[in-house]
Amino acid sequence: MIKIKLAQAKRIQLEKFRYQASSRDSEKALMVLMNADGQSVADISSSLRRNPHTVRDWLKRYKAFGLSGLSRKFSPGRPDKKRKKVKERIKKILSNPPEIYGYMDKVWSVPLIAHDVKKNLKISVSNDTVKRALKSMGYTYKRPSKSPPIKAPSREEKAAAINRMINKIKEIAANEKTEIFALDESHFSTEPYLVQGWFFKRWPPHDTHQQSTKKSYVLWLLEHENTKILLEKIEQGE
Repeated sequence: MIKIKLAQAKRIQLEKFRYQASSRDSEKALMVLMNADGQSVADISSSLRRNPHTVRDWLKRYKAFGLSGLSRKFSPGRPDKKRKKVKERIKKILSNPPEIYGYMDKVWSVPLIAHDVKKNLKISVSNDTVKRALKSMGYTYKRPSKSPPIKAPSREEKAAAINRMINKIKEIAANEKTEIFALDESHFSTEPYLVQGWFFKRWPPHDTHQQSTKKSYVLWLLEHENTKILLEKIEQGE
């Protein structure tokens, strides 16, 4: 036997809902009010000429979900276990760049995330599913911000390094067989191409782990016979 007890605030809410809702939804609220006044499912069914199963179903939905359970558009649905797993994976992998997980990409894209989910979770998801999950978690699609390295040289140190490079280039230029290209002729650029990707607020996060060993990789280098001029290098932990 279903017996609903209503506080005064709930009763007022149901009364207002009756006058604002459609006739069908209003009837559902009336079922709840009649039950709260002591009428059984059989009594309500007889008065409103509705099947007892229908009356019982709406009373149960009100007890479980409140006023929203009486709406025709309401559906409690099933827990989306797949999306929950996808979100957990996204939260884990987006805290690091793709290289950490063996990918060649520098930033995370939707197809790459979908590929990673399929590879590691054995779950096939569409790009739209990944996008919805990302947006619901607060991620945004943008270019990574550029900022000076932590150990960037000062203005004076840069000027001194450039003067040393110029002197080296002058020595090389003294060789008649030397050909020097201007920056625009060689298509050399100090501005690396930055692709767009998904990031959460500040990215990449500060790495608090101590790196025991590091490797240096040459990025830009001028080379002539036995002379090498290093323009920039990068250090990466093993």
